[in-house]
Amino acid sequence: MSDLVSVAAIKDLLTECPICIEHFDDATRIPRRMPYCVQSICQPCLESYSGGAATLSCPMCRRRHNLPGGVKSLPKETVILKTLDYLKIQKGLHLPCTDCPDKEIAVAQCDNCGTFLCSICLSAHKRNTVSKTHTINTFDEMKGRPLQSFRRLHQCSQHQQPVQFYCYTCDKVVCVSCTVVDHKEGKGHNVVSVNEAHQGKAKSINDVLGKIEEKTKRLSETESALQKKIENIKLSMKVARDDINKIFDNLKDRLNQRRTILLSDVEGKSAENLKVTEEALDSTRLLLTKVKSSSEYMRQMRNKADKVEALQVMGSSKASLNSMLKESPQEIPFDRTGVSFVQANVQHLQNTINVAGMVRSVTFSPTERPNGIPDTAVHNVITLEPAVFPTVMAMDRSICDQEITCPTLEWDSSTAHNYIDVSECVITNTTSAAPSPDTGCRIQNIYSCLASRPLMVKNCQAQRCMYRVKFRVCVKELIEDKKLIQEIALTPTPVDAALNQLTGLSVRVSTCPNHKQQLCLCVGYNSTLLTDRPLIQNRVGQSIDLQLCFLMDGANDKILVIDAGDNTVYTTVTDVAFDRPMWVMMYVGNPATSDGRGELITGHNITGTFANYNH
Repeated sequence: MSDLVSVAAIKDLLTECPICIEHFDDATRIPRRMPYCVQSICQPCLESYSGGAATLSCPMCRRRHNLPGGVKSLPKETVILKTLDYLKIQKGLHLPCTDCPDKEIAVAQCDNCGTFLCSICLSAHKRNTVSKTHTINTFDEMKGRPLQSFRRLHQCSQHQQPVQFYCYTCDKVVCVSCTVVDHKEGKGHNVVSVNEAHQGKAKSINDVLGKIEEKTKRLSETESALQKKIENIKLSMKVARDDINKIFDNLKDRLNQRRTILLSDVEGKSAENLKVTEEALDSTRLLLTKVKSSSEYMRQMRNKADKVEALQVMGSSKASLNSMLKESPQEIPFDRTGVSFVQANVQHLQNTINVAGMVRSVTFSPTERPNGIPDTAVHNVITLEPAVFPTVMAMDRSICDQEITCPTLEWDSSTAHNYIDVSECVITNTTSAAPSPDTGCRIQNIYSCLASRPLMVKNCQAQRCMYRVKFRVCVKELIEDKKLIQEIALTPTPVDAALNQLTGLSVRVSTCPNHKQQLCLCVGYNSTLLTDRPLIQNRVGQSIDLQLCFLMDGANDKILVIDAGDNTVYTTVTDVAFDRPMWVMMYVGNPATSDGRGELITGHNITGTFANYNH
């Protein structure tokens, strides 16, 4: 049984049952209209599917129908029956005469009565006083004409009179006798002509179909986005596997067990998000297929139907189409996510073999936008889990006499923007010939990268730690006003966004309104500018090299930004909350406007005198 029928199959649905793929006919495989999904199924399939029960679960959309009169209580799809007769005439197949009991082969149709006539009945029809003025079309004349010109007689089943009116109260096409008996206006029935009702219903259904088309577009966009997310998740899995294999293949037999554990970790961390995203994609595709097929089916039915048939179709279909508009596909709680392998502790691997490496989930989730950021712009908070490496050795350098710890940091290449070149402690915005794979783990909006692990400063132990950043900026073209060129940030909530980091410490090179035609070093904390100073002229070819030390003082809740060139304090940030892990993040600039380079100098590589910063 098919769950839903694709739009491409609609052309077959007008002549074939979508369940058994047999051709409809007006004797045995009578097409019966399913009210909710706006499609038709042959009577034998419905009888087999219902098993004679008083209820039926639609094979197409799974909605349940009450059938007090059995399958035959569902309306015949007259547009399909008309289409079958039309195709028989076009192909020269035999149709029985509907005006005589012998069912002789028909040769013509009366345009007024809608009946098929054999040659004998045709002669009698032309001689009859009542029908001699009727318009007769022979089958040869009808060949090649469009389906819309093919007429059927629509009669009231109760009074055997033409149906010419529509009762809005009962949602039914009726004859003139019905209007004075069961559908009398004096009894509260709203009866209008077929033409007037068709005009009103057509406008209403056109509005619904327009909304359906808009929803189809949105669902198609959602389908594409979900497919892209699934591709990113799978690509991140592949890249993580490749990174793991590259490292562990060099560590021979004693690393095989650890490699197996990490590969399993990749699968485990990907499984839930992959499952959720695939379910969302399936949900979106299911609804998209349903919406597309129903919309296309309705349009084709209306193209082939006359006004009465169209009223019948529209009357039974509007509720289901409106219901589709209210349906929503399953959503996912994130924008992008993936897993990455962090190449941590590799240089110390001989002593840390049992806990070497780490599979980390990197998730980008939409977050509250600052004023002025359009909805179309990327603005996602980055979550990395787990964040901290297993502690198995003294990776950090402790400057004992000064009680300052220098943590060992590297750039996490798996989070770097595709076109950033990463080499352990150095990143540049030089575009490589072979960009990194675009996994769901990579920062997308800016040329940035995160450090391999966050820094943990414990207030209760009066801990202080320091790291150094060396970076270089070279101007390639004139920079416009208020433009971010390069940034080193220390933030508890890194964000993939077009702006500088708004939470935590931001030290950035930019053009600023206080110093015209110059590039300035600006320091801000939680979006508040603390200080700025001019560096170089905003001219092509100008360059600057800077070395800054960052000292986090847990005892006094302060961060000191120090000029490593002369060991002077550039800025002191007070009232810093060290209750969360702090991530080092660097933006190296757009390569179209400047060459950027950033180097982490950490751990045992840090040298210098720190006596001035003990208190």
